[in-house]
Amino acid sequence: MMRSIILILLIVFISTAWISPLCAADVEPAYRKARAAYDTLQSAPRKQKYRSEWEKVLDRFMAVYERDPKGPRAGEALFMAGKTLAGLYRVSLVDDDAWTAVTMYEHVARDVPGSSLGDDALVLAAELLEGPLAAPEEAYLRYRRITEQFPDGDKIAFARQRLKALAVHAPPIPAAPVPAASSAPPTVSTPAATMAAAAESVPPATPVAAGETRLAGIRFWSNPGYTRVVIDLTADASYTTNFLNADPVENLPPRLFLDIGPATLDPVLKAPTVVDDGLLRRIRTGVPEGGKVRVVLDLVSIGQYKVFPLNDPYRLVIDISGDKAPEIKALEPSIQATPPVVLETPAKADEVARVLEQLPPPPPPPAIPSAPVIAGLRRIVVDAGHGGRDPGAVGPNGTREKDITLALAKKIAGRLREALGCDVVLTRERDIFLPLEERTAIANKVGADLFISVHANAAPNRQAYGIETYYLNFSKNDKAAAVAARENGTSLKEVTDLEQILFDLMANSKINESSRLAAEIQKALVGRLNDQYDEVRDLGVRQGPFYVLLGATMPSVLVEAAFISHPREEQRLTSRRYQEETAEAIVEAVKSYARAHKLIASR
Repeated sequence: MMRSIILILLIVFISTAWISPLCAADVEPAYRKARAAYDTLQSAPRKQKYRSEWEKVLDRFMAVYERDPKGPRAGEALFMAGKTLAGLYRVSLVDDDAWTAVTMYEHVARDVPGSSLGDDALVLAAELLEGPLAAPEEAYLRYRRITEQFPDGDKIAFARQRLKALAVHAPPIPAAPVPAASSAPPTVSTPAATMAAAAESVPPATPVAAGETRLAGIRFWSNPGYTRVVIDLTADASYTTNFLNADPVENLPPRLFLDIGPATLDPVLKAPTVVDDGLLRRIRTGVPEGGKVRVVLDLVSIGQYKVFPLNDPYRLVIDISGDKAPEIKALEPSIQATPPVVLETPAKADEVARVLEQLPPPPPPPAIPSAPVIAGLRRIVVDAGHGGRDPGAVGPNGTREKDITLALAKKIAGRLREALGCDVVLTRERDIFLPLEERTAIANKVGADLFISVHANAAPNRQAYGIETYYLNFSKNDKAAAVAARENGTSLKEVTDLEQILFDLMANSKINESSRLAAEIQKALVGRLNDQYDEVRDLGVRQGPFYVLLGATMPSVLVEAAFISHPREEQRLTSRRYQEETAEAIVEAVKSYARAHKLIASR
């Protein structure tokens, strides 16, 4: 279950470096420092007990790769990042650390094709799979990749030897070609075994031709009650969605599969991804017929599902709900069993990692007379907008939205914990890039009761100022659509296109509850800040199609705390006092909302 969040972080690392920026000229000394840090850690058994020490080294190597992904140190940086993760696994004994090392090694072979370390990396990945991860079929696929991708490498003899030893674990040969898929779930008019053979067909991927759409990546966030899978494509493509019910006679699970085309498949994605979290068993890919790529989700159970496209970059999002509710394991003493973890983990461990790795939460703060008793408000996710390579809007004096939102989110989270005693998760606690669909997926995955995304507004007119709060719905005016386009990183036309698919997504998006939460937040912000500052403008509660709110299964809002493009409000946003007043106002709004909905009650 933890593997998904670690893979999320891996994708984030490869997408952007969040430590001090490096220019190309700094790469060589940065790599040497990273190697020195790695060597120092290898000779310091006491430091090896701390997860954060391994993560510091990992960050250094990923920063080197990010700043010069085509440079001479790119392959070595990724390779050493994999060795760092493998070293962490030897201490932690947490399988997800080993799985993440496997994925990192695979990036060496995929993202740095000229690197002489590609076959070495695949060997190390295969050894982890064959040994501690007990996944011999997966190991077989990595050894086979060595023979296909590195036939002249120095690991070819070893790979062939291991392929022979693991022959019994070779994947079965596909049974039959796949018929053209319809856009609706098929009726059972053919034998179940025939339909199953069609879904299972996964011959080798065809080479990528210039100008073709390529399936470039698969990401997922999953628990027994919720799964979001994102399929990354290099360009727009048509797709059809099909569902096959479970077949007890043939011992086949329920399967959801997408046919995407015309498209090709990145070779690194040919190997199946094992999830096994109680809802999703694994994700497989293949090329059932010329010009199409198939993505198959083998499920344990399914309640309902939705598939929708997002643009810039183009990707397909699959949301699946199971027959279990998302788990809140970190808050329930009966299921707080701690898995093997790195010893003496520092108290400042990442909050998202703490929740998703199911570590016991810290003791609640001492009760105070005015503190509410928790009844139904167990967990809130606070999202700091933008981050990493996405600075958001930039003010007249150079203030970056991503820095303001992070400072605000941390203050809001701290005040919520103190005032409500509930669990609060930050989608990011530092300057990293997170795709918009990942933020809501984190909230769904951890079973949040509320989702609050914090932003700073901007407009071409430097005189525009004020506070406004949004919830997910069709935009009612051009101004709301323009704000949605800016926050989505898309054009106004793409906002209009997005509204067309909202018809199929609104049923479970908690529109009424979201509008009430937005109203409470807007009222509290304007009221509190009016008492402290002059010229606070109430721009009201608005509706808009925001990617960051799309698919949320809980009440969710997007707060525009002030206009960073307005000189006066830019100065306020950088003020500790304004940030604290804003945080206090949002806390009061959440308390009012929770009382109105009987989520909390006063002592």
